[in-house]
Amino acid sequence: MRWLVGAGLLLAMLAFGIGVYHAAGMLQGQRRTVHKPNEVTAVPLPGTLYVVQAGAIYRFQHGNFTQITKEDGWTQPAIAPNHQLVAVLRQANYSDLYLLSTSGKAVAQLSHNSSTVYHWMFYPRFSPDGLTLFYDFDPKDDFNSYRVDLAIFASRMEAGSRAQAWTQPNDFTGGDVNPIPLHDGNLMYTKFSIDDSYQVHSQIWFQRSAGTPGQALTPPELGCMQPAVSPDEKLIAMVCTKGSNQSADLDVVSFDPATLAVGSPATLVGGQLVASPTFSPDGKMIAYLAPSGPGGQFQLWTVDTSGPASAREITTDLGLDSTSAPAWVAG
Repeated sequence: MRWLVGAGLLLAMLAFGIGVYHAAGMLQGQRRTVHKPNEVTAVPLPGTLYVVQAGAIYRFQHGNFTQITKEDGWTQPAIAPNHQLVAVLRQANYSDLYLLSTSGKAVAQLSHNSSTVYHWMFYPRFSPDGLTLFYDFDPKDDFNSYRVDLAIFASRMEAGSRAQAWTQPNDFTGGDVNPIPLHDGNLMYTKFSIDDSYQVHSQIWFQRSAGTPGQALTPPELGCMQPAVSPDEKLIAMVCTKGSNQSADLDVVSFDPATLAVGSPATLVGGQLVASPTFSPDGKMIAYLAPSGPGGQFQLWTVDTSGPASAREITTDLGLDSTSAPAWVAG
C-alpha cells in the first residue's frame, strides 16, 4: 500500500493543510458565494493572465475575465510559442496535452493516452526557444499499474521525435513535478523524497542534462516546492511549508545559473495557504493563489518582488484551481 503515498502527493499537494484550513472556515461560518470569473471584474493587471476554475480556462485582460474553454476538465495552461497555450485535458482515468489558441480552440492534440492504461500527464512547459515541450508523465510500474510516481519528460516539437526521460523520481513519493526549463538548456523542478522516519520532504532541484542526478537548491527542512523563475533568471519564487501542514510562505531567493549560488530566502507572503507563483513578464511582480481567509476559496493575488507590504488581492469571490499556476504574458 506504500504507493498510496505517491498518489496522495500527486492528487492533493498540501491536501491535509487545505482540509484543515477549509474545515476551520466552515466552523467559523465564513463560506462565501463562488462566482464564475466572467461574472465579475477585478483590479486590472498589465498583460494577459490565464487561470483555471472548475475545469475551464479563463483569460484575464484589462480587469475582465473571458471564458475560453468549456468546463471540460482543463487545467495547468502554460504559454506556448506565438502566445498559444499548452494545457492539460483531464479525464476520469487519464489526461492528455493539447495545444490551444488564445481563444481556446484546440489546435493540436499532443498526446494520446487512454483509460485502459491510466496514464497521467501534467505540468506542461515549453523551453524558452519553443522547440521542446517538458511535462510530467507516469511511467508504469510493471507490478502495480496504479502506482503514480511522475517523471519529467521532454519531447522535441518535430515529427518523429521520441520522448526523453529527464528525471528518475524517488519511489513512492509522487515523483518529480513543476518542470521549469531554463535558457541554457538546464532544468529546475520540485523533487520529493521520504526519509527513514517516513517523512516526506520537497526541494527545489536543478539538473543540467537528461538522466543526470542533479542537485538540490534548497534544504529538505524548508519544504520548498512549486518554483517560478524570473524572466532574467536571477530570482526564484517558491512555496515553502517550513514544517507546517496548514500554511506556507511565498519566498524569493536570488539565483546564479552559472554557479548555482542561491541567496537567503526573503518571505514576501507569510503564514497563508499560498500556491502556484508566477512572475510577471517584466519580473517586477509575482502572481499567486491563496484564500482570503480560513475556509475561503483560492483567489488571485499579486506581490511586488521588492517586499511583502505590496501584496494585493485581485479577486475576492472566485474559486480558482490552486494547482494551475497563472500563465502571464505581455500584451
